[in-house]
Amino acid sequence: MFLICMLIGIGMLSLVRDRSFSVILYLVAGIIGITVYTEFFSIFAGIGMWAHVALVAAALVSGYRNRRTAGQLWQTYRPVLFSWEGFFYCCFVLLIAFFTSRGEFHTDTNIYHAAAIRIYEEYGLVKGIGNLQLHYAYNSSYLGLASIFSLNWLFGSSLHTTTGFLEVVMGLYAFHGLREFGRHDSHVTDMMRIGILLYMLVNVTRSMSPATDYATMFFALFIVTAWCENFFEKGSDFTVYCLLTVAAVFAATLKFSSCLLALIGLYPACRLIREKRWKESIVYFLCGCVVLCPFLIRNYLISGWLLYPFDGIDIFQVPWKIPMEYLVHDADQIKVWGRCLYDVDKVDMPVGQWLPVWWEHQFRYEKMFLGGVLLGMALQFLMTGMRLYRKQKLRLQLVVLHLAIWGNIFVWFLMAPFIRYGLAFLISVVMISVGDYLSERKQGLCSIVAGSLVFCILVSVSPYWDQYVTDAGVFIKQCLSEPYYIVQKDYDRGNMDSCEINGNTIYFSVGDEINSYHVFPGTCYKPMLERSTLMGDRIEDGFRAK
Repeated sequence: MFLICMLIGIGMLSLVRDRSFSVILYLVAGIIGITVYTEFFSIFAGIGMWAHVALVAAALVSGYRNRRTAGQLWQTYRPVLFSWEGFFYCCFVLLIAFFTSRGEFHTDTNIYHAAAIRIYEEYGLVKGIGNLQLHYAYNSSYLGLASIFSLNWLFGSSLHTTTGFLEVVMGLYAFHGLREFGRHDSHVTDMMRIGILLYMLVNVTRSMSPATDYATMFFALFIVTAWCENFFEKGSDFTVYCLLTVAAVFAATLKFSSCLLALIGLYPACRLIREKRWKESIVYFLCGCVVLCPFLIRNYLISGWLLYPFDGIDIFQVPWKIPMEYLVHDADQIKVWGRCLYDVDKVDMPVGQWLPVWWEHQFRYEKMFLGGVLLGMALQFLMTGMRLYRKQKLRLQLVVLHLAIWGNIFVWFLMAPFIRYGLAFLISVVMISVGDYLSERKQGLCSIVAGSLVFCILVSVSPYWDQYVTDAGVFIKQCLSEPYYIVQKDYDRGNMDSCEINGNTIYFSVGDEINSYHVFPGTCYKPMLERSTLMGDRIEDGFRAK
């Protein structure tokens, strides 16, 4: 995965700019490129041997054409690999491999992630498959990445290592940047790097789950960190800002609730227009369109909606369209579950009424963490006030970054405030505010107040990280004896029954919420199956509501 993503990333960025970039940008570009390729391929065919062969061939061609760039990267990082630092990185990789080999699957992986990956592999996509189970219509592009590296056609069982791979990539990026902590004038980026490691700790015991939440939050944290790194440490490379904007568009295809992260694009867009750099504007605009187009096309084919479950754009009238009442009910259910109300009839309850209910359902360590976020917000206001008092200019690069972070927090809170849905943005508030304080001169009453806030923030967030450190330790102790050191633990096998529609076998879960990867197509919920039917005599003809 590392080699293929690197070679594809080098090839992609060479088409945009004839210059060198950092390893992390090549890797992220490769992940984005492979995911978009898989989405396009899935529109026409299943993701099996030929999809992977074509991908490997493209990687080899890219490696040959860009062998000088690849050679320079090897010469730069080879001394690091063969050093004590490299030994530490290898140990880290092995540790993540251990966590990725065993454990428990995320609940949603059993409900639909694994089954959706199997549909990618067998069919690419099936028209109206969202009618069979509404979760399929969520259409996260991350499941495309998971399917291209599943390799079921080669091994006879599905690999599910993409989350572990992201943890390795983001973890190495964070560790490598933290080496120079003492030499940095600003520690905002350093604290964001620590935020990446802390988020990794939260998910590490479920590293083998191809969960869409994890990928979205990792990409969000990376984009915020890389934006800060470019501003504070790399001299504000304008090309990097543009590329990160494209990455933000990609993050929206991982989970559309993160779409406001694309607000960071206001800075490069304004500058390109002001400087009349029309050619570059067109290039980056087209890059964003290429990233977004397969996601929207798949939405249309899977659900009959441009953005599911959003009813604000209702422009298609096709036989496989998910009925409006199903969509509205699904969207309302997401909201009430996020608010801990668990009753769709309460979806219109005012914030003042559902907020106390939601708060009471949070664990103590989560409440303290949320308190730390509020303190971080107060610290940000204080630090901004200090700068304005000293007549320091606010930089547009940071203004749009904070706008994107808080825009996503606002949407998260009003729509579905499960902490895991917005954790990356909550972490960013805490880490940027603390990093900001560490970077400023410590003098005057305001600095004393800011220091007190930092102390309170550290106290507030400590139980949150302690909870997951304990979980990781218990996980290691309990799972050491499990026999998954060579072959990864397979997807869970649910209790499935079946029925026939037009001569085709359709499976449904019995007695548990496991939509098994091992039989297809299937659904967790028999009532959804009973209200759906095939549009023809084959699965490939698609499903529609009765």
